Amino acid sequence: MTQPARETVLVVDDEEMVRRLAVRMLLGQRYRVLEAKSGDEAVRLLQRAAHQIDGVLTDLAMPGLGGRQLGATITSCWPRVRVIYMSGFPAKRMLSEGALGPNDPFVQKPFTVEQLSKTVREALGRPIQQ
Repeated sequence: MTQPARETVLVVDDEEMVRRLAVRMLLGQRYRVLEAKSGDEAVRLLQRAAHQIDGVLTDLAMPGLGGRQLGATITSCWPRVRVIYMSGFPAKRMLSEGALGPNDPFVQKPFTVEQLSKTVREALGRPIQQ
């Protein structure tokens, strides 16, 4: 018998193939998963259902509202929702460009199920910052 789904994760990426892959990986780890193809769509979803969303996995580089700006909006408006960033660029580069903070949860694309699962699990397990 499988365990019921745990937390809900919103996956945000403008690249459909990457978004769908992340969704499938998280579903395989028994998360409930929502998806958005832009930062603006993610904000609209959060406005309606933030109380049901535990974490947001977002690409850093997207047209329009990018991942960093989305993360700042989430932290400001919905502080209990965890933000996990992903990018095809290495973390070191994202840190040096200021797109990523030193303590921000991050997974580099392409990622394995194990890498994604570990990063999401650790991020969702962090205490909420007041």
